[in-house]
Amino acid sequence: MRGQVLKADTADGLGIILGDDGQRYRFSQAQVRDDSRLAQGHVVDFIGMGDEARDIYMLKAAADTPAPAASAPQRAAASATYAAPAYAHTPAVKSDGIWTYFLRTLSKNYFQFNGRARRQEYWGYILFYLLAFIVTIILDTILTLSIFGIEDADDGYFLPLFTGLWLLYNIIPGIAVTVRRFHDQDLSGWMYLLNFIPYVGGLVVFVFMLIDSRAEENVHGPSPKYQGHSAADAFA
Repeated sequence: MRGQVLKADTADGLGIILGDDGQRYRFSQAQVRDDSRLAQGHVVDFIGMGDEARDIYMLKAAADTPAPAASAPQRAAASATYAAPAYAHTPAVKSDGIWTYFLRTLSKNYFQFNGRARRQEYWGYILFYLLAFIVTIILDTILTLSIFGIEDADDGYFLPLFTGLWLLYNIIPGIAVTVRRFHDQDLSGWMYLLNFIPYVGGLVVFVFMLIDSRAEENVHGPSPKYQGHSAADAFA
């Protein structure tokens, strides 16, 4: 996986790498190969193990040529610019595609309740989940007819084999992607419990799922739509 170093490994604590998946990974200098010394802004390739980065290789430094030393006023101006939360006007990064989001939700992010999910990731999962649900109903109908025959099927017999398995398999990833969608709006994942309020709870959750990503970084990480991949994509 490719990513960018946000913080180098120092005596103050472990370093941090922002991966292309929008997640943050901790690392120590001992995991860096080729005897490279990582610093903020370096583009790296690494293997993500949970929230830890391993087997890290530096791909490119923050700049191809060393920058001239800045004067004190220039450093002060740069520091002020860096501190300003100017994410609101950051253009949206390129989407990975709704099919990719769907597959990732059912595999890599199956148990991922941390981090943030952009709006397209959530609705891409919902779209293909519903399409697959329709397919499972068709398959179960064919299976029921082949086992019980048309007459028994007309009497209400239905064998929900594939439908039941599909619903069970999607319980955890369905909750996880909804929780990450709430995180994307700087809300608590516990708001998922609104679904259990009769009549209005599901509608409230539906409205929240339609709201666009918050551009600024929050406690759950950088915005996957406006900030998550932009730094690494600049060197891709």
